[in-house]
Amino acid sequence: MNILRAIIISVLLILASACSSYNTYSTGSVTTEPVSYLYFSGNIEGAEVSIDGAPAFLVTKSGAKQQYKVTPGKHTIVVSKQGTVVVERNILLGDGHEKEIHIP
Repeated sequence: MNILRAIIISVLLILASACSSYNTYSTGSVTTEPVSYLYFSGNIEGAEVSIDGAPAFLVTKSGAKQQYKVTPGKHTIVVSKQGTVVVERNILLGDGHEKEIHIP
């Protein structure tokens, strides 16, 4: 009878140990890509934006809820209208930050 109790207790301890090990390995952390945002305000009609000398794109949306994704770090933003530079700005963005660029 004592041997049976010892076996049952041993089995229960092994099962309890296995369950706690499983929970330890099933947890972890999730990392996301670092990203920052630019948004434009003012007169966006015909505005073309170049970031760090990359090919320019036409601004089609404005306002704080209409954001463009950029990588965090230092950037040079150049906004042109009809070939004339109207905004040239150096900015520094942190992860998750957003920056407004006002176009006159």
